[in-house]
Amino acid sequence: MSRSAQILGAVVNMKKYIPRNIVVIGCGKLGSPLIACLADAGHTVTGIDVNEKLISNLRSGAVTWNEPGLKELLAKNSNKITFTSDYSEAFKQAEVSFVIVPTPSNNSGEFSNEFVIDAVSQIGLQLSKRKPAPHLVVIGSTVMPGSTLGEINSALKEASGINSNLVEISYSPEFIALGTVIKNMQFPDLVLIGQQTESSGSILEEISLSVVKNEPKVARLTIPEAEISKIAINSFVTTKISFSNQISEICEATPDSSAERVLEAIGNDSRIGRSYLTAGAGFGGPCFPRDNRAFNKYANSLGLNADLAVATDQVNSRQNDRVLRIVRKITKFNDRILVVGLSYKPDTDVIEESPGVAFVQQAINLGYLVEAVDEHVKSEQFGLDIPIFKPGNAITHAYDIAILFVPARSYISIPAALDDSTKIIDLWGLWKDSRQDSYFRLGNYFA
Repeated sequence: MSRSAQILGAVVNMKKYIPRNIVVIGCGKLGSPLIACLADAGHTVTGIDVNEKLISNLRSGAVTWNEPGLKELLAKNSNKITFTSDYSEAFKQAEVSFVIVPTPSNNSGEFSNEFVIDAVSQIGLQLSKRKPAPHLVVIGSTVMPGSTLGEINSALKEASGINSNLVEISYSPEFIALGTVIKNMQFPDLVLIGQQTESSGSILEEISLSVVKNEPKVARLTIPEAEISKIAINSFVTTKISFSNQISEICEATPDSSAERVLEAIGNDSRIGRSYLTAGAGFGGPCFPRDNRAFNKYANSLGLNADLAVATDQVNSRQNDRVLRIVRKITKFNDRILVVGLSYKPDTDVIEESPGVAFVQQAINLGYLVEAVDEHVKSEQFGLDIPIFKPGNAITHAYDIAILFVPARSYISIPAALDDSTKIIDLWGLWKDSRQDSYFRLGNYFA
């Protein structure tokens, strides 16, 4: 195939496909849902992870983090799933393996391939020991452009030995958010395939479409094109978020202005669209911030500058200070603050780069008394000794101010439990019908 993108139109979910023997390396918050979805599509799946405690939990049906639908889908398909820490048995019959292990960011902003290389080296070693047969390795972890056909493929080929000519590699990352992983995998907008050959791309497309329950677009690209596409898509989404928050800042300083109405008007232009045009907290989590920074880092490696990515990060970084400035205008030293939502988004306990957690740390340093409501997060996760209530539990103090950081539906009734004198800062508009007095919606004019 040519190096140019081959974009296919909407495709009908393939009803006929070959059930395959698949291995997934990495059984964490992305790997386990992938295993469940593959098994639900009829494939036989072995999940491998070096974390033996995680494997023991998964064998017993225990999911120790919050991911809606995961526990039930694993249980439903338990007869087609094996969890192990032993590579040797898993690869005797395996046709395809997916690598979905962490690629943590280093200090420069690049992704580390350490765990991916460990995984493909183990795969290659097992393939070198068995009777020669074709095998497709799919890298599902987010990597820097150039990595898959570079050091990752080199490690795979070296470890595969005499069978290396029968091993192909592809790149196919998922576009998911924690808390909606199953939904995102089964109802994607896009299936992104970076293929080494047409035949390997067709196998991967067939497996991918066996999982989905909608009619997504399929993009079959070269591997470098797919690597660039993954981080570029997330960088563009974060740009829309920061643009929305910049509009929100401007409206706050403009009399008779509401960012909610302005962004709705802007989004009605078909060239722009409504998606992610919402005044709210800054973006956080394990994907958006680091993918945006990695996009700039990759551009730098080419002698270029991804100026939009840099500006996006700058706008996002100042959002916590912006909320704190509003709080300081309407409170006094030693006031009691209720922070609602510590995770980076609804339906997860992940707090990586969470705006709520960052605010708590700032507020405590300034002498405020801080308590929190969160559905899933526990105080030991981030080492701050503050009371954390579950939604619906009795709120034991009168608060001077309550701030909504996460727009989870389970938090919608919290204003009813607060004293009438409590000032409310609503970053998302979830509480806009709760009261008229002492209510401030982020993005509205604030004198």
